[in-house]
Amino acid sequence: MSKIISIGTAVPKYGTKQIALLDFMHTAYKDDSASRKLKILFHHSGINTRYSVIPDFDTSNTEHYLFNGNPEPPTVEKRLGQYKEHAVSLAIDAIQNSLEKINTTVSEFGITHLITVSCTGIYAPGIDTEIMEQLDLPNDIFHTSINFMGCNAAFPALKIADMIAKTDEQAKVLIICVELCTIHFQPKDDHDNLLSNTIFGDGAAAVIVVSDTAAKQNHQAGLTINGFYSLLLNKGKDLMGWNITPINFEMILDAKIPEFIGEEVNEIVLKAGKKLNIKPSAINKWAIHPGGKKILDTIKKQLQLNDADMQYSYNVLNEYGNMSSPTILFVLNEIMQTEHEPNETIFSIGFAPGLSIETALFTYVE
Repeated sequence: MSKIISIGTAVPKYGTKQIALLDFMHTAYKDDSASRKLKILFHHSGINTRYSVIPDFDTSNTEHYLFNGNPEPPTVEKRLGQYKEHAVSLAIDAIQNSLEKINTTVSEFGITHLITVSCTGIYAPGIDTEIMEQLDLPNDIFHTSINFMGCNAAFPALKIADMIAKTDEQAKVLIICVELCTIHFQPKDDHDNLLSNTIFGDGAAAVIVVSDTAAKQNHQAGLTINGFYSLLLNKGKDLMGWNITPINFEMILDAKIPEFIGEEVNEIVLKAGKKLNIKPSAINKWAIHPGGKKILDTIKKQLQLNDADMQYSYNVLNEYGNMSSPTILFVLNEIMQTEHEPNETIFSIGFAPGLSIETALFTYVE
């Protein structure tokens, strides 16, 4: 088995309250109908603050990198220029945070495997090679990337890390998820873009995974990975998507997503529980991807969960919004910082285009 021994997180320096972001949206859209819709969406978002690598979204700031009032939207090339400039430094902040939590450094710890995850930008050589260079990692370590899988891409990364640690007891696997969702803003008056502009922010999360044997030898507490369950719901494939246009990476978010997930979630949990040998009643803590407040509200109702069960997901949504792939790791990080009963179980679930469902079961072990 393998164990998550640390999760580090990072957000960019430009944090903006939702009320200030709404002012920016009003100015950017210049449309009374869109403004009315945005006001309703923002009011019900459950979000207090979101972060961006660019200062453009605070109307009191005179700096503008992409959205400076020019009627012509920035091209994909310009947006990805910002990704290349900011993604790696944000990723390294999260990595350093993960190492600090276990009182070590890059040189002391000895990372053997690197997995990078992102869907909001891509180039080659990519962020994996830049991270290796900036952290002075050995140039012969295993490194790979998971790209364009959306909000639940941290799960396949964890699966790869789990397989590595199970086959190599000395492996020290580093996963880094980094997303710059805000660089893809466009003031388009349709539901997909209005909702995207209401909920998405930037962030990064780093996870360190080692074998259970190594964790025991070094007296490292954390989340033992018990297993995963994946499900592809093809009938929902048109509800969520992520397309590259001449202008940006454009999100497809159908208004029916919360209802669709609500209709399926009980069956998903039962199927996952059967594979992972756990009943829903035996789950101690829940880590649900905060794709939006309506999704969380619907899942809470359908699974008959209480406020305590949902607190970690609601907290992350409130403090950061939806950051795509790092978001579920922010939720697991919150859980790791709380007090734990011996061998308590944590069930995690995420959603992404496909409609792809990913779940995982963890046990907290000292």
